[in-house]
Amino acid sequence: MLRYSLMVALAALLLAGCATQMPAPGALSQLPERYTVNGRVAVNAAGKGYTARFSWIHDDQRDTVDVSNPLGQIMARVELDPSGARFFDSDGKLRSADDVEALSERELGWRLPASGLRFWLLGLAAPDRPAFWTQDDNHRLLEQDGWQIRFPLDAGTHAPSRLTLNRPDLEVRIALYDWQLSSTQP
Repeated sequence: MLRYSLMVALAALLLAGCATQMPAPGALSQLPERYTVNGRVAVNAAGKGYTARFSWIHDDQRDTVDVSNPLGQIMARVELDPSGARFFDSDGKLRSADDVEALSERELGWRLPASGLRFWLLGLAAPDRPAFWTQDDNHRLLEQDGWQIRFPLDAGTHAPSRLTLNRPDLEVRIALYDWQLSSTQP
């Protein structure tokens, strides 16, 4: 159960034209100081499937993600900030690491690039790492950190309502709703 909770929680943290390093067309141009979003995540890891709901709060340098089962019971909380990553299971037991990638590698055996996910949820590339944008008939595609992230072309002028992250051993599908974006702190 812990492995399941951690996998889903970390996944929640967590895209054919010419390549460019510019922001995606129609997307936000930078990470807002604060945003909140609710969503659903489905993970397929090594042939095993996991699903959950989540509530993500990004506030300047801190991200807090509450993960619940499909019935709405909170299973875990993940907190990310410059001091590191912390995972609290449903019993309140704490596991921590310097970053979420190290935490996922230790607990799951693979590194989930969730530090990029705070940008990818908004249709942005993480600004401090190489990123290549392309487009096909139905999607804007971002390749970053060994992942391909697909955004629907109809994502509009704000944050997307869904995205899919792929790499050879893992697929993460995310549906997003109840966006609240803010450019100033409350």
